[in-house]
Amino acid sequence: MNKFIIILFVFLVTGCAEQRIIDDLALINAVGYDLTDNEKNPLKLTVTFPIITKDGKYDRKTIMVEGKTSKEAREKVRFKTNYKLESGQVRVALFGKRLAKEGLLPNLHSLVRDPSIGTRLKLALAEDEASDVLLLQIKNEGQNATYLEQFLTKINRENFRTNYNIYQFLRDYYDDGIDPILPVFKVEKNNIAYNGIGLFHEDKLVEILKPSEASYLFLFREEMKQGVFLEQIDVGKEEQASIMLNYELKNHHIEIPSTPSKSKKASIYIELIGDVVEYTGKDDVSDPKIQRKIEAIITKKINQEGKKLIMKLQKLQVDPLGINRYVRNKMNYNEWKALDQYKSYQDMNINIETKVIINSSGKWK
Repeated sequence: MNKFIIILFVFLVTGCAEQRIIDDLALINAVGYDLTDNEKNPLKLTVTFPIITKDGKYDRKTIMVEGKTSKEAREKVRFKTNYKLESGQVRVALFGKRLAKEGLLPNLHSLVRDPSIGTRLKLALAEDEASDVLLLQIKNEGQNATYLEQFLTKINRENFRTNYNIYQFLRDYYDDGIDPILPVFKVEKNNIAYNGIGLFHEDKLVEILKPSEASYLFLFREEMKQGVFLEQIDVGKEEQASIMLNYELKNHHIEIPSTPSKSKKASIYIELIGDVVEYTGKDDVSDPKIQRKIEAIITKKINQEGKKLIMKLQKLQVDPLGINRYVRNKMNYNEWKALDQYKSYQDMNINIETKVIINSSGKWK
C-alpha cells in the first residue's frame, strides 16, 4: 500500500512538472518569408503561434524580425518572446511574391534541416507580402495558420487533387521533366482569398495564373481525378449560356513520338464524363440531341482554352504538366542529358484532344 502511494505521488509530481513545461512553450503554427529593402537584413520572417491570455482567453501572437538568413532571423525571434519556441507544429509556410521570384530553395532547405518539421508542411504564396496575410485578423476564424491549412486541404480534397506540401514541391523541383506549382492567396476585404496558381521555373516564381486559367491547368494534370467545369459557352447565333458540369476524369494520357528530339510533338488526350448541375440556355438539356451539341461545344472550348494555356506555358518555359517526363522516357540517359529540355519544350507542337460525355442533366431532369 505504501509503495502504491509513493508511485502515485511521483506520477502526480511528474505530471505537474510537465504541465509547467508545456505552459512555457510557444508552438509555432505558421511562418512567413518576405524580402526587405534592407541590404544588411534582406529577409523578413513572420511567425505566429497560439497563446492563452491572462484572463484565460484563446488568442495568438505574431512576431516579425529581419535577418540575413532564415536561421539568423529565427534566432532573433527567440529574443522577442518569453516562451520557448517549438517548430514541430508548423502547418503552413507562406512566401511573399518578391521572395518567390528570387527563389525558394534556401528557405526550404532551412525548413527541411529542422528535424521537428515534417514533410507534410504545406506551402503557399502570398500575392503581395506573406506578413500581410499572417497579420490579418479574420473575425471568428481563429488562427490564420489553421484557416490556411484547412483552405489548402479543401482545395486538395474538392478539386485539384494536388498536394501543396514541402515534399511535393521538392520532388517536382528535383525530378527531371516537371516544374512545381503553388497556390496563391491574397488579402481581400478583411479576408484571405485564393487567387490562382504560381508557376515555377525550377525554384523561382515566373507567373501567377488567374483562377480561370488555373482551372484549365488542372484539367490536363494527370493526378486530377474530378472537378467542376464552369464557363460561358456559345450555344447559338449571338446566344451564350452559363453551364456548370461536375466531371470525373475517365482517361488521361500523353503521347510522345518515338523520336521526340526530331519530331518535337506531343499529344494530350483527356476524357471527361460529367453531370450538368446548372444550365441557363433555352434548349432542353435533357434531350440527348442537345446533350451531344453541348458536348461538342464544351470539347471545342476546352481545346481552344487549353491550347492558349499551353502556348503561354511554353513561352514562359515552365512545364507544370510534366510533358518533359514523357520525353525523357522516350530517350536514353545520354540523349536526355544532351537535350536542352526547356528549348525543346518551347518549340514543341503540343496538341490537345478532348472527349466530353454528359452522363446526366441533373436531378431536375
